[in-house]
Amino acid sequence: MSLTSKSIRLALEIKDPNIIFTEDAEIELIHGTQALVYHGRLDVQADRCPQCGFADEIVHFGTNQVCIVAPSFSYRPTYLKLICPRFRCKRCATVFQGRTDYVRSYCVISEPVRQMILYEVPTNQTLTAIGRRYHVSDKTVQRIIDEETRQHNFYQTTWLPEHLAFDEFKATDKMSFIWADSDRREIGAILPSRTSYQITTYFERFPLKVRQQVKTVSLDLNAGYIKLIPRLFPNAKVVVDRFHIVQMVSTALNMVRVQVMKTIPKRSKDYRFMKREWKVFLKRFNELDAVRPTYHVSVGYYDTAVNLISKCLDLDPRFRGTYETYQAILTAVRERDVSTLQATLNAYHPQGNRMDQAIKSLKKYQSQVLNALRMEYSNGFLEGINSQIKKIKNTAYGYKNWLNFINRIFLERVWFKQVKKTTVN
Repeated sequence: MSLTSKSIRLALEIKDPNIIFTEDAEIELIHGTQALVYHGRLDVQADRCPQCGFADEIVHFGTNQVCIVAPSFSYRPTYLKLICPRFRCKRCATVFQGRTDYVRSYCVISEPVRQMILYEVPTNQTLTAIGRRYHVSDKTVQRIIDEETRQHNFYQTTWLPEHLAFDEFKATDKMSFIWADSDRREIGAILPSRTSYQITTYFERFPLKVRQQVKTVSLDLNAGYIKLIPRLFPNAKVVVDRFHIVQMVSTALNMVRVQVMKTIPKRSKDYRFMKREWKVFLKRFNELDAVRPTYHVSVGYYDTAVNLISKCLDLDPRFRGTYETYQAILTAVRERDVSTLQATLNAYHPQGNRMDQAIKSLKKYQSQVLNALRMEYSNGFLEGINSQIKKIKNTAYGYKNWLNFINRIFLERVWFKQVKKTTVN
């Protein structure tokens, strides 16, 4: 083998010794683009007929030239024009072509290019950008993704993790259901709909013995999900996500703050402070500085945050009661104090504002809410996965086909997940 032939093989990543180069490479016009073209011949003999399996009556039946997409050295497309022998079986009259592991049957995309495309998919790029880089269409990139996903098992029904997390996200034109393993923090499955019927049908495919091994299910305050858990997982405890508990009461506090702002003049310093520095109300009261005055642009003078907040709370006693309830719940969640949270919920008196609705929901599912402080599990990591899914969707400018979207999610998050390298000192 000459040095030139070996160099070409390394450049094109050809490992099949049966591919022999017959001419020098040249520049040709292919599909309206100047391309680098190599010429080769496949020197193979047919062992047996792929149709009937016999090998005693196979004869040569001409040749066929295939233009294969090969790895490119630059932005110029590279092709390999390969002359492949054809054979005919006299027993069954089947005509077939010689095969090579460099390209799949009935395909013109070489295996190295396919591997490069799959390597680019987890980097969250558009299919058009990947196809342009490797000189194929975006439909070809999607077809390669679909062929790869067929090698993986989407919906196994033999086991479930002990700790699950439930959530939903908007996939195409409607909301989809997603569950994940809370220990491994990885996606388990994605369903096209979040309806109770769809979720029940999916999980009831798992044997009851498998579902009985589930210990916890983490979710937000979704009444539909909470009612399904005892039926699907008899031994599982429902754990409400701590972030959603705080988010619910903080949203209620913000709405009450806006209501109080509407009752005072817009030019007043209290109004400007509540409007401009609204985030101060959401901080823990114990973390605010009550000694060292700082300059506040909203009021135009030096003062402590504690004094300014106290002045605003004096405007409406119901606002003060709402703020104290928020601070008690926030402190209980931060410190994992079950007794304080339970006492706060039971001792709450209606204020006639949005906080009443938030406390009513927390009291309705009080046992599930208290489990959030007793256990370490939550679906916070699943919210992060949903954020990444949203980025995938934005990169693709949206998906119309639900299955294509799910395939891309699993390729990036599960099947081709990169393992972080650890350095040893």
